[in-house]
Amino acid sequence: MTVYYDTITTTWGDMFLATTEKGICCAMFIESAYSFDDTNARKFIKADEFKKDSSKLVHAKQQLLEYFDGTRDTFDLALDLSGTDFQMAVWDILLEIPFGEVWSYQDVAIKAGDANKVRAVGGAVGKNPVVLIVPCHRVVGKSGKLTGFSSLGGVALKQKILDHEGISLNSGTDYQIPLI
Repeated sequence: MTVYYDTITTTWGDMFLATTEKGICCAMFIESAYSFDDTNARKFIKADEFKKDSSKLVHAKQQLLEYFDGTRDTFDLALDLSGTDFQMAVWDILLEIPFGEVWSYQDVAIKAGDANKVRAVGGAVGKNPVVLIVPCHRVVGKSGKLTGFSSLGGVALKQKILDHEGISLNSGTDYQIPLI
C-alpha cells in the first residue's frame, strides 16, 4: 500500500496529513513541518511505501483551512482508517457529534452499546489517527472536564479547538453535557 503525505501549517501548528487511494488515513499535529520526510511519516502510520505528494491532499488541506478560518464546520472527505472493530465503531460514533457540541466518554460508551466501557472508549478516542476530521476533541469527561488529547499540544490545544467551535467548558458557564 502506498501512502501519500504532506504537511500543512495551521492556526495551531503544523499538521501531518496522509492518504491512501481510498481516503485520509492520518491527520496529526506535529512538532514542525521543516524537513519532514518519510522517516518521520512512519511514526504516524505503517505502509509499504511513502510518497510526498501534495496533489493527493488538496481537498483535505482546503477543508482544514476552511475549518480554521471558520467557514467550515463539517468535513466531506473519504476516510481509510485502520483499527480494531471497537476502535472503528467508536470513531464512527465520533463522526456523529455535531460541531459546537461535546459528548462525554460515557455518552460514547452508551452509544457503542455498553455504558461500562468508558475506559475502552477513552483508549479508542486516544488512538484516533485523524484529529479534527474525526472529532475526538468533542469528547470530554462526564462532568465537562477536559481530559487527555493525544495530539501535540494536549489539553491546552483541545481547549483552543473547543473555543474555536464555540464551546468554553472552563469559562464558568454551566454547559450541560448530554447523556445519550
